[in-house]
Amino acid sequence: MRLIQETKQTQHLAMTAQLRQAIHILQLSASALEEELERAYLENPLLEMEEGAPPLRDEHPNMDWMAHDFHGADDMDAAEDRTARDAWEPAAPVALSLEEALLREVDFCFSDEEKKAIAVFLIGSLDHRGYLTLPLAEAARATGTCMPDVTEVLRVLQSFEPAGIGARDLAECMRLQAERADLYHGLLRAVIERHLSAVAEGRYRAIARAEGVSLAAVQAAVDVLRTFSPKPGSAYGAEPPSYIRADVRLAFVDGKMQVTVCSEHLPQLRISRLYRNTADLDQETRSYIARRIYAARALIRAVGQRGETLRRVAEELVRRQADFVVAGAKGLHPLSRQTVAAALGMHESTISRTVANKYIDLPRGIVPLKAFFSSAVGAETDTVTSAEQVRRAVSDLIAAEDEHAPLSDAQIADRLSARGMTVARRTVMKYRTQLGIPSSSKRRRY
Repeated sequence: MRLIQETKQTQHLAMTAQLRQAIHILQLSASALEEELERAYLENPLLEMEEGAPPLRDEHPNMDWMAHDFHGADDMDAAEDRTARDAWEPAAPVALSLEEALLREVDFCFSDEEKKAIAVFLIGSLDHRGYLTLPLAEAARATGTCMPDVTEVLRVLQSFEPAGIGARDLAECMRLQAERADLYHGLLRAVIERHLSAVAEGRYRAIARAEGVSLAAVQAAVDVLRTFSPKPGSAYGAEPPSYIRADVRLAFVDGKMQVTVCSEHLPQLRISRLYRNTADLDQETRSYIARRIYAARALIRAVGQRGETLRRVAEELVRRQADFVVAGAKGLHPLSRQTVAAALGMHESTISRTVANKYIDLPRGIVPLKAFFSSAVGAETDTVTSAEQVRRAVSDLIAAEDEHAPLSDAQIADRLSARGMTVARRTVMKYRTQLGIPSSSKRRRY
């Protein structure tokens, strides 16, 4: 064996810090970018910031190709009103968590400090569904009280809103809600006590045989049961609701459509003039300032590149999906990220990062940019159908079906085929599941 040393030239792409930063900035939403810029401002003393950059106007030529008829003056007026409106965001409402809401009721319902302490302990032991998973004996030991007192406090706690709170299992949760509605009797009581698993599996005939009633009676009881919440605590959240902020806007300018980047909420960054004269500073300080200036320029450049890329991608999406802009999902045509990337001379991953977590403000409302993409579903004819159109067709067929003889997935596939949409049964099942529609056996009415 002989060792040989030789020189070899190779090419590879080096991911520089500036490139990593540009990629990171590109995939940020408007609100996330605002936070990123504020963080950078606090970390870099050479950055100056002005709150709220002025909206971009007339920075790009009108999109003549998008002089689309909106079928009436009302739509045009509405679109112009959206363009002219002042930037405004409603204040987020104060959202109480489940624990906070229940503790407020405790203060009104309990005057005895010992029982109040038990109630606070039980509330703190509820899970995200509002269920009490802790055994009452353990609660008694933890609070240094007796079982009767804990049981009494739990009974009061279960009278709080929302109905079903403090239940220890699904059956008790359903029972509490039925009792609150004065419906815990007859067949509904029997279903809650003995047949919840059969309801989940759609075995209505088994319930009818066991209780000696008709299928229609079982169906009526299940209909009432489904009005109850199996997770009464899930309606509460610890965080207040957040509002979606558009990243780009499609607006009318001189009767034509124009895409602009929404920059009115983004702070404007610039390099401070205070550090221009560094002649009297030592070498270490000058090096530090030079590094900070370099970082500031790189950030500002990355933000500018993000805006330009976002604008170009949004314009291409709107151009290709003009019918979707006007008519919504029914006007969506097959479009892939690869197609857009090829048209713009970008990499497919760049398109993915650009549309990630981004929204566009259309005349008919705010929609995610990723909604402009739809995979194609093959057909026997020369036409190509988008996945969204198939989902819509599946939904329409089920909505119009005979509830006493609901369509199976195979039957739906056959009917779609008759419309020129060649879709496999398993594809129908996938789309039906995505739409949150149960199987035909669970949709059947008696």
